Amino acid sequence: MTITLDRPAGCLEPVAIDRVVPDPERIRDLARANGPYFMPARYLIDADAADSARSSGTKRTVEVPPELIGPVWRGDWCTGGSEVIADTADLLHLPAFVDAAKSMCAAEVVVPEQVYVNLTTPMRGNGFSHTDIPEFIGMDRTNTPGWLLLAMGASRLFEEARITIVTAVAWFHHGERGYFRYWPHGRDAQSVRHENMWNTAVVGDNDFMHHKVERSGPADLGAPDGMTIDTTLDHDGTNWLVMEDGTALATYDDEHVRLSLSWKAKVYANNQRLADAEAGVGAVTVTDVLERFAGVLDEPLAASGDNALASDALRAQLSSRYSGYRAD
Repeated sequence: MTITLDRPAGCLEPVAIDRVVPDPERIRDLARANGPYFMPARYLIDADAADSARSSGTKRTVEVPPELIGPVWRGDWCTGGSEVIADTADLLHLPAFVDAAKSMCAAEVVVPEQVYVNLTTPMRGNGFSHTDIPEFIGMDRTNTPGWLLLAMGASRLFEEARITIVTAVAWFHHGERGYFRYWPHGRDAQSVRHENMWNTAVVGDNDFMHHKVERSGPADLGAPDGMTIDTTLDHDGTNWLVMEDGTALATYDDEHVRLSLSWKAKVYANNQRLADAEAGVGAVTVTDVLERFAGVLDEPLAASGDNALASDALRAQLSSRYSGYRAD
């Protein structure tokens, strides 16, 4: 059985922003210059997806559900509060995002952590929504694979250690469709479609709020054949290239590549809450997590001990039981 959970009723509404940056073409210029881009589903497989995307091409050998292989690619521009791509640090501190995060969460402290881009080539509508990968005191993407963090979040077994994260998603796309649909009041309530895809944003708690990208590009264009979890997207100075093992599977111009920029920040009610989190007060460990899962599952854990996080069987077991994805 797959379990998907939404935030309880009473959460503050997402905030829409009509103008994100003064020079939106700069975002597209940065995107063209800083490939290659990797499939974000790789975060559900290993903790070093960003590094391995730029490596010599080591292939993943684990089984990947086919619904996770799609024409969406990611690039990290800022992580851990610092830029990894030159000329992007100012995007961490956009006042509109910081102000929206404070307002949404009634928080005094906002700590910007990440800026990344997602690029989508022509894609037919998919049949599911998803939530983002959460973080917990003591466990985040620096020391824990994404599949385990996602299971921890969906299970709701670790809420006392969950870190509140606000996400802003902005768009820089003049092509056909690519609309953003989200469910501000839970997945079983009414959804909202955001259609203006140029220099606008929606700020929300995407670790709880289900969201999805609708069809992007002309209706008769879909993903190219032959893609794997290791397929990348890059720009050659003229066009965007979908690359698999040195071969171009497809070529697109800018109008066919939907660009979104995401910003994530940790928010705290006050400085004391921040200090407690930084000191590790209430932190959870892998041992804690496995023990708690073992206590609630109706079957034995597929793996335990020091090597559990390398277990494909455990990944499959928890991912099938606790999912951030929900079919329409």
